[in-house]
Amino acid sequence: MAFIPVRRKPAPEPEPKAVDEGSALEDQDDEQDALGDEAAPAGVFGALAAGVRGWLTWCSLRIGVRGTYGLHVVAVWAAGYYSVWVTWGVVIGLAAAVVTFVPRESLDRLLARLEHPRAKATVKAAEQAPVDPLPALVWRLIGDAPGVHRKTLTAVLARAAEKEGTEPPTEAQVEAALTARNIPLRPSVRDTRGKVNRGVHRVDLEAWARTPSPPPSDAPATDP
Repeated sequence: MAFIPVRRKPAPEPEPKAVDEGSALEDQDDEQDALGDEAAPAGVFGALAAGVRGWLTWCSLRIGVRGTYGLHVVAVWAAGYYSVWVTWGVVIGLAAAVVTFVPRESLDRLLARLEHPRAKATVKAAEQAPVDPLPALVWRLIGDAPGVHRKTLTAVLARAAEKEGTEPPTEAQVEAALTARNIPLRPSVRDTRGKVNRGVHRVDLEAWARTPSPPPSDAPATDP
């Protein structure tokens, strides 16, 4: 009996692993975003060059390369041939078109560079602004009490004036200095000792401190 060979079926090939289209698209978008951030030009000239390239590319896709060159040649000829208003119109129109195609990242960088010196100058001016010592002294004397008496404030300023060898202020001068700064005084204020007399109340001083810019007033000639 003759031997008949038996053919075996080939083993099935493994199916390719399914790829999640959503994750693939997200990875592709992330790569494009990263490339876009790296490709964003820095500096004024780089941003303008990117805007010019974007404008020329946009025109070429719609009217062709020859049409793009012809359009700009006609615009330059009209700017030099017609009146000044036409020249300004051509310049403003081309500038607006170029700025439209400047990458957003480049505009954000330029705006940040412009805002940084302004903020730095504002902080420097605030640091160099003179500090008025009289309200600070009133705050220190009030402490946790409802207020401070005009008599107590005058006595503290008088002791400081004696140490410096200057003439001590009077209660009228101290009150005039507070009035010039728009700090009100009440006829009855309770101090740290529980006594009542004319002085500055905590509530009035807090309201004065919350005012953004108190109205300026003429300071007395002898400001303590």
